[in-house]
Amino acid sequence: MLALLVTAVAGCAKQGYPSGGPKDETPPKAVDAKPASESRNFAGRQFSIGFDEYISVKDADKNILISPPMRQKPEFTTKGKRLVVKLNDTLQPNTTYLFQFKGAIVDFTEGNVLPSFEYVFSTGDHMDTMMLAGRVLNARDGKPWKEPVTVMAYRVKGDEPDGALDTVATANQPDFITRSDKDGVFAFHYVPAGNYRLVALEDKNRDLRLGRGEAAAWEPTMVQAADSIDSATVTLLRISVPDRRVQRVAKAEFTAKGRATIVTMMPMQSPTLTGDSVEWRLNARRDTMSVWFRNAACDSAQLVLSDTALQDTLKMRFKVPKSGRRRRGASQQNQAEPMVKALCSGSSAFYDDLRLAFTVPVAAMAEDAQAEVMRIKDSSVAQYALTLDSNGLGARIEAALRSGEEYSVRLRDSLFTDIFGHRSDSLVFKLTPQDYGTLIFQLTNRTGSPVVLDVLDDKDTVVASRTVTVTGEVKIPHLKAGTYRVRAVLDTDGNNAWTPGDYWIDRQPEYVIYYSKSLQVREKWELEERWTLTKTDFGRKE
Repeated sequence: MLALLVTAVAGCAKQGYPSGGPKDETPPKAVDAKPASESRNFAGRQFSIGFDEYISVKDADKNILISPPMRQKPEFTTKGKRLVVKLNDTLQPNTTYLFQFKGAIVDFTEGNVLPSFEYVFSTGDHMDTMMLAGRVLNARDGKPWKEPVTVMAYRVKGDEPDGALDTVATANQPDFITRSDKDGVFAFHYVPAGNYRLVALEDKNRDLRLGRGEAAAWEPTMVQAADSIDSATVTLLRISVPDRRVQRVAKAEFTAKGRATIVTMMPMQSPTLTGDSVEWRLNARRDTMSVWFRNAACDSAQLVLSDTALQDTLKMRFKVPKSGRRRRGASQQNQAEPMVKALCSGSSAFYDDLRLAFTVPVAAMAEDAQAEVMRIKDSSVAQYALTLDSNGLGARIEAALRSGEEYSVRLRDSLFTDIFGHRSDSLVFKLTPQDYGTLIFQLTNRTGSPVVLDVLDDKDTVVASRTVTVTGEVKIPHLKAGTYRVRAVLDTDGNNAWTPGDYWIDRQPEYVIYYSKSLQVREKWELEERWTLTKTDFGRKE
């Protein structure tokens, strides 16, 4: 009986024994500093800060920012609950120094991070108290940059003209530095009165210098320090990665005997290709050239590609793919590949016409060329005209079809003759057109520049794009049912795409704005919106 009682008590004690309580998630709290923060006439070689618990320092070089920057880095050590900072650099006279601890201080046991803490002192009898503030956002989509951004402030001399670009960000050490938070917000505290230049960069090597290819943002005009911050004093910095590509051939290779592909780093302007009996065509982006040799068995060639800022001699040799070495008929790859492919088979968008693609450019089409289209439901047959694309790589069937119904399309043989004199075989395919929605913008463009409209799906992928130069209707068909956003790019350089900024040539990123609301597109519906674009919308003066 006694043994049973002891066991029961022990069981109760075990069940109710405290597990240590909730996990400590409170960051360290500063309780004192020696000398106190905001001390004047500071002349010491070190200072210390006391906390309410034992601490450690995490990534001091990365997470502690000092303004003005010091050439000789301080030493950061901990003694129990105190952080001791030993100064190794000579302090400037009559200067306010700010130490920003951006996640550098953590508690010793749990690793809880003190997100931000500042310590400041002045080597003179005056403490600078002015401020600069702003936000760093991705110039392309208006969202905070994905990586931490260092923001640098440079004091402007009295005789320096507003808007003058020099090498401050590439050669000079900034006067003050800070870092933007996860929302892109930044602030400089304790800076002297006056005008400043602001530059933001990723600064992955933490050298406080802008290197070529680094993401950067800068305000082209001087910014005046203020004694308080409001919407009028906040500076927006639009950050982007410069396009440092140089036009060159990225790839040149045989894709099969008698066929080759040439890819360049950037779109070609007016290229020429010199070689023995070759035909070539550019893709829509103008960065890929498909090449056909009149000798279908050609397996080596020397070609000369010429274009604006490009002159290259290309030596190529066909290599049999390892996976195809033992295949019978591998040498007949070109001949076995069908000349005509249907781009509209299966479940396709409900287009006004049907598309065909050719694997070799077509040189001629039969005068009586027609496509036979049969409606499966009632076996009714109609003949529709064919129209050949100007580059010979595609054609369309000008058919009027009903969505949701199944059709069979037949093309007789010898309708098309390619550049080598080969004629097409017959082709039969089935399709069921599906209804898609249409987005229509009644656009008023008062910017004075072309505007590129991008339609983005719920994953921020561009699904359609249109370039608009004048006021009028912009129709974007063939959109799947769903929610879309539309953005407008002020295409100041006229390249039909968004262009990032480049500090080295004083080019700001092209401005981007988003339509004020998301748009719900439904099948068989046309959604019409009105949008007036002005220079002011893009941050420009009218």
